[in-house]
Amino acid sequence: MSELSGRPNVLKRLNSDIIKNALKNLESATKAELVQETGISLTTVGVILSKLVEDGEVKNQGYDESSGGRRAERYTLNLNYSLAAALCVDNKNIDYAVGNSAGEILGEGRVEINQTKQINSVEEVLNFLIDKYDSIKCIGIGVPAAVANGRLYTGTKLEEWHNFNVQDYLEKKYNLSVIMENDLNAIAVGFANNHIKSDKLSSADFLNMIYISFTNNGIGSGIIANGMLIRGFSNYAGEISFLQLGNGDTFAATVTKEHTRDEYANAIAIAIGNLSFIVNPEYVVIGGDAFEARNLDLINEYCSKYIPENVRPKIIHAEDYREDYISGILHLTVEEMNSGIRLVKTKRL
Repeated sequence: MSELSGRPNVLKRLNSDIIKNALKNLESATKAELVQETGISLTTVGVILSKLVEDGEVKNQGYDESSGGRRAERYTLNLNYSLAAALCVDNKNIDYAVGNSAGEILGEGRVEINQTKQINSVEEVLNFLIDKYDSIKCIGIGVPAAVANGRLYTGTKLEEWHNFNVQDYLEKKYNLSVIMENDLNAIAVGFANNHIKSDKLSSADFLNMIYISFTNNGIGSGIIANGMLIRGFSNYAGEISFLQLGNGDTFAATVTKEHTRDEYANAIAIAIGNLSFIVNPEYVVIGGDAFEARNLDLINEYCSKYIPENVRPKIIHAEDYREDYISGILHLTVEEMNSGIRLVKTKRL
């Protein structure tokens, strides 16, 4: 913090973000409540609130009931001041949603890609959304590939995107912040928000979960450790298709070749065991169009052989990933939109 002391504009933005985050958490607050919540002085809180109200980011809800003294004014965030657009792109369809700064979905839909250049379809969707919602401040795009610095470098569904920096292109075209995320990472985040947290199965800050998806194109996973999405140094974390199972075959090769139910369940249990002893997840979520769900009980039986009970994760079957996918991209986009100045580079879900 000492390096910020001589940079008043940075401190002002930081205090503004802290106050907005407090309003988001409290839903509404008086100046005194914000002082107590943030530790920022009353004078600074008052100046920043006046500016935020003037700009439309914060709403003045009027005065509280009198408790014998001067009535206090109450404030709340204007959740629709900044909106996020989230797109999930593959080679056939684009699912999209627009949400406010609280993650509430204001509109969603799906369009079919009818042309060879997927980027043109993405631009058509973005043009439509930006025309309809003039408060969009950030764009998030989910893709079936590993992404680094705006470029895709794995996968076969969006091969044309391997040749240029999609993120940079879209940021320059729309003059908006753009994030790109691997589909399995987004699905893991969406599942965590839609199911784990909502069911109060685990503390959000300490959630440990692996989401494994079986598709006709391979096997992938999204990993959340202590509430944080794990991407790895080159954004390649979770590519578990290449796990060696000790028989000379990879995980993907073992479960995609001709197999018995026992061979299938045993291979998945070995993979879960390997992941459990490295990441120690509380939950392992399994889904995807190619997952043989009829073997779920058998997978649990084999897991009980390989993983001690006190560290064995709970296995959950995810029947449909699509809602979790768009929810995850929207969540990550809203987090980026709301992030402002960050004193740390990691953030929890």
